[in-house]
Amino acid sequence: MIITVTLNPALDKTLYIDKFDVGGVNRASKMRTDIGGKGINVSKVLTNFGIESVCTGFLGGNLRDFFLEELEFKSIRKRFINIKDNTRINIKIVDRSSGMNTDINELGPEITEAELNEFMESFTSICSKDDIVVLSGGVSPSVPKDIYKKLISIAKDKGAITILDAEGELLREGLEAKPHIIKPNEHELSALYNKDKVSKSELIEIASKLRKDGISKILISMGAEGAVYLTDNGIFSAKALKVPVKSTVGAGDSMVAAIVYSMLNHYDDSETLRFATACGAATVSLEGTQACTLSQISDLINRIDVIVEEKK
Repeated sequence: MIITVTLNPALDKTLYIDKFDVGGVNRASKMRTDIGGKGINVSKVLTNFGIESVCTGFLGGNLRDFFLEELEFKSIRKRFINIKDNTRINIKIVDRSSGMNTDINELGPEITEAELNEFMESFTSICSKDDIVVLSGGVSPSVPKDIYKKLISIAKDKGAITILDAEGELLREGLEAKPHIIKPNEHELSALYNKDKVSKSELIEIASKLRKDGISKILISMGAEGAVYLTDNGIFSAKALKVPVKSTVGAGDSMVAAIVYSMLNHYDDSETLRFATACGAATVSLEGTQACTLSQISDLINRIDVIVEEKK
């Protein structure tokens, strides 16, 4: 079973404005809403790939029923804990004149100790041997920063494979539990060592240290610079495809879904990186936080060259 964890879901409201006037009155020419949160985004992509998954996390307030209805419509199984506070709303502003995207994200709801304990019990009960557990995204301020560390330990004790996609203290703490796979972007990875911007070679050096510390596979997304994949078999890199960018939200989530898909289909490392890169490119060419499809990916995948930086 595939389990995706979304501890701070959000309704993503995307507003399209012909020319965004900072400090002025702006009227949207178009608007769309998508249920989101990184784990949910992963499940949305997996569903389009024909793979069943179970979403879990927290949902509450007047958006809870809407999320559950949307998940039902998308045929995504759910095991969310009902909370008293409201699930958050994130605003995405797309300036059509400049092509710039601006995100305004709410912090998230208050999670009580009882609600957190209920989630921990539920999570423990649904994890089983050989499951693939995806833990991704941020958390509300009321959730402890070591939450992923605890969840990874629980999942690994049950014999599950763990994938972590987080940043800051959530990533730092989570790494202590030695997840099997991580998918940081270049900023998240360099921030672990308090560096603002690093070169590709420096990213590889940082990731190589993490692999020596017990992380089996590391996929680094670098936006327009492509991606790097480090495994027991070596170091692989791919350049990013040039595609029309409509939204960058969810690109990393689609790459995480690509890792899961590649594992289930026994792809080798080069095939995994090629598929993940195509997923990221397909996603940024879609509006809002839509999930890419296999047909969209098949149009791109043959344009991606994977370079073997180092072979073991």
